Order: sequence, then structure tokens, then C-alpha cells
Amino acid sequence: MLPPTRAEDVEGLPEGIALLHHFANTEDRRGFVAHGRRLTGHDALATPGDLERWLRDHHLLVGDTPDTRARQGHLTRARELRTALRAVLRQDPEGDEGDGQGGDAVVGYSFHVTLTAGHGAHLTIAADPVDTALAHIVMSALTATVNGTWHRLRMCPAPDCQWVFYDNSRPGRAKWCSPQLCGNRAKTQAYRRRRST
Repeated sequence: MLPPTRAEDVEGLPEGIALLHHFANTEDRRGFVAHGRRLTGHDALATPGDLERWLRDHHLLVGDTPDTRARQGHLTRARELRTALRAVLRQDPEGDEGDGQGGDAVVGYSFHVTLTAGHGAHLTIAADPVDTALAHIVMSALTATVNGTWHRLRMCPAPDCQWVFYDNSRPGRAKWCSPQLCGNRAKTQAYRRRRST
């Protein structure tokens, strides 16, 4: 069983997808005006303390002992995991290689699963609670692949957005995080390019 996530922040997301959505979007690259407000990207995982807070807020890290403190190595591994996740999501699910910056990603985690009568499966990775918390994010990606929800997790192709979103559309072919924002901006830009030539 996966640890609880903050699915209430993004209603309607399947179990595990909310965690992937939140984690991928800790790197916010949005840089445009929406509804009169200027969006400027930021990295929510700038320090080991930020990572620790994020993991605690998402119920992936509990306790207050020295081994539950995030260190620079944890932050480096978390950013590598996030970069790999975003690189894979950058690709078009239909096979288009997009901007060529994505592709297959290899993430180095060795899982140990303990099966216990009455308690199901328990995931551990080494003895480090912070690395175990990060491994739960990897397990969420595996679970999403198995339960068929992974293919609906996408990255907006707008270069000034790249927000990760879950495609709730019935046919499952949404391209933009928001057709009203990024979709309209792209159509307007394409129209202006055609008019200028």
C-alpha cells in the first residue's frame, strides 16, 4: 500500500498519481501571465530542509531523529529522480520525441519488500528513512504503470510552462495543461506566425 498523498489538492487523481504530480511540479518552470498574474517559476526543493519538509508534508517521512533529517546527498538524489521523471513525461505518449531532451530514464534504487501476514507489503530501501521516502515516489510510478494511469500523466509542451498534469479527458489525448491558457496561447502564437509570413 502506498503512503497517503495530498490528493485533495488535485481532485480526481488516482492513488499515487497525486504524489507524482506534486513531486514533478516541485520544479515550476511557468513563466507567463495568467489572469493578470505573472507566474514565475521556482524550485520548491532548493535546500535539504525544503526536501525534508516536502516529504513530511506528503506523509513520506515521519519521526524526528537524526536519521530522518534530509542531507545534501538526499537532495541530489531527489533532484535526479525529479529530473528523470520530468524527462520521461516530456515525451509525447504517441511516440513523438518532442524536444529531444527526454527519453528513457534510469533511476538507481534497490527495493526490499517485506510481506507480512495481515499487513501486506512494506517497502524499505537500505536503512535510510529519507531514501525510503524517495523510493515510495519511484514505487508510485511503478504502480501507475501497472494500474494503467501512467499514460495520462503528461507535461505541458508549452516551453514557458512545462507543468505536469493528469489528463482527465474521456479520450485521454489532452495536450495542454489548460486549453484555455496554454492551448490558446499556442494557437495565438501559431496564428501570428502564419500572418507574418
